Amino acid sequence: MILSSLLCFAASAASLTLDIASSGGNQSSSLLYGLLYEDIYHSGDGGLYGEMLRNRAFQGSSSDGAASLARNTDYWHPVGGVSLAIDKSSPAISSSLPYQMRMDVPAGTTGTVGFYNEGFWGFDVDATKRYIASLHMRGDYSGAVNCYFYSTTTGQVLGSTSMGIHQTSSAGWVQSYSATFQPSKTGSDGNNTFYFTFDGSKLAGKSVYFNVFSLFKQTFDNRINGVREDLADALLNMNSKYIRLPGGNNMEGNSSPYEWKWNETIGSLLDRPGRPGTWGDINTDGFGLLEMMQMAQDLGVEVILGIWAGLYLDGQVVSQANLKPYVDSVMNELEFLLGDKTTTYGAKRAALGFPSPFTIKWIEIGNEDYLNGGTNSYYSYRFMAFYNAIHAVYPSINLVSTINPNPVNSNGSSLDLHIYGNENYFVSLFNTFDQASRKYPVFINEYAATNTGSNNIGQVGAQTLGMSCAEAIFLLGCERNSDVIVGSAYGALIKNYNEAPDTVAVIKHTANEVLYTISYYVQKVFADHMGTRTLPVTATNGGFGPVYWSGTANSSSTILKLVNYNGKTGSSNAVQVNVKGSSKNIATLITLTAPSSTSVNNLPSLGGESSTITTTTLSGSAGSFSISFSKPYEIAVLVV
Repeated sequence: MILSSLLCFAASAASLTLDIASSGGNQSSSLLYGLLYEDIYHSGDGGLYGEMLRNRAFQGSSSDGAASLARNTDYWHPVGGVSLAIDKSSPAISSSLPYQMRMDVPAGTTGTVGFYNEGFWGFDVDATKRYIASLHMRGDYSGAVNCYFYSTTTGQVLGSTSMGIHQTSSAGWVQSYSATFQPSKTGSDGNNTFYFTFDGSKLAGKSVYFNVFSLFKQTFDNRINGVREDLADALLNMNSKYIRLPGGNNMEGNSSPYEWKWNETIGSLLDRPGRPGTWGDINTDGFGLLEMMQMAQDLGVEVILGIWAGLYLDGQVVSQANLKPYVDSVMNELEFLLGDKTTTYGAKRAALGFPSPFTIKWIEIGNEDYLNGGTNSYYSYRFMAFYNAIHAVYPSINLVSTINPNPVNSNGSSLDLHIYGNENYFVSLFNTFDQASRKYPVFINEYAATNTGSNNIGQVGAQTLGMSCAEAIFLLGCERNSDVIVGSAYGALIKNYNEAPDTVAVIKHTANEVLYTISYYVQKVFADHMGTRTLPVTATNGGFGPVYWSGTANSSSTILKLVNYNGKTGSSNAVQVNVKGSSKNIATLITLTAPSSTSVNNLPSLGGESSTITTTTLSGSAGSFSISFSKPYEIAVLVV
């Protein structure tokens, strides 16, 4: 008995001990954990953007994984012997949308005719939610349009509504809405389609024309033309502090003239032409500048606004002589967002339902402007052209460079680093910023461990626990240096599960499910427990690796974050923590782990989550606590 006690004491005495000082650190960034939004692999259209119909306005298509301006009727299918074709006859619905779908109904038709849409890999049909459909039609028709969800799994109609149409060709384009409806049944899965059907006897021998269809399920905060509720809830639950938008590579465009143009993403949907997106499909731009800003407001996050800086992804650069119109466009965009109602563009914003100016403290000039030969022009004229124009009118806005070092080297000039690599690389980055200059604030607005171990070929489709712990170690390094690291955001934020399955994202989604990766939970746990200042931590009987840590404090608590990376487990290897100056005997311990380093999370229908978050009350004495890891790979947060 005595020998056993002595052995336990000896093991405890040799354990890693961390003494957390009560003062002596630095002020931390209030942002630190953020979001990156760009429409990548249907994270906008078919993702966050609440529109459920695909190819709703015939703005373009996708071929062999690349966006194309070729128009077609993809994702629309005929019903009742009609034929569907792309048409460019006059009058067009608008100059921005000159193509429409023509339905030709054979002579002698007597039954039901129409068409149905596949959606973005199906539809979420939820009997507890409200839906509304609409369409624009040109042609002669007087009668009902029946709209309904149909399950291809069960063969059932899951919910229906209708709209009455009474128009002639002379009326031109007329928009009609269905009644708001709730489905009668919830779909058993996402394998559902949506129908628009007509009385064929009233259309026999005729051609009628359609454009700008719409189907919305009730949106986050019930916004018109808003965002998908479950995905927005997922973002809200991350407790992030900022969002960078409108994108990275997708903002730049693959080639001229297809950069993201703010003024083509506002106002009526009929005036938004869309454009070929960088990531393989057409961007409808229904989720435009104001919709993004509204989402940021509803999520309670600060906006870091990205502006296009004259570099296309194919390497084409706008010359210095031709750059001024693009600078002027940015200044108009800023007046649109920040100007009061007495300004030209502020008045346009107010007329669109946003009377109050937005607040923007950070603007990022370009995106990865070192790509494809962009470095020299960025340094020689592109950055300063935008910098000088913005700074002259908005001197309090922080302007961020996308190249290191910043073309402006005065104190406070900030830059954005994008970091990707394998698991081992992210572990090695733990102390990267320890010796960084404190003069130049840094964002890491894109980061991701893209593969396991030392693997460098391609990416994996889902982050393992080991990869997520490696990312957490990197984030600990950022947090320990949060006087200079302003913020971090994962790249990418959201992707459709059906696309690019071998690439990582924080969240993946289908029509009716959301996959929360282990990396998602790392960011959530860290953002939920942010300090306002760093605290020095002194280690005894060990150093960094296999356990890594960061100490911070806020007005009420001391917070110690720990990552066990293939380390020892059990009470005999517990980390002893002493919070100097504390008399507390009770603490909260939050742990995040999974069965093994190779564990991943999946969609609910495909096995669900392997990771678990556990919150327990930990007893100690006068600020001293013992933390035991239950798994070799585990994240722990101690709140005292």
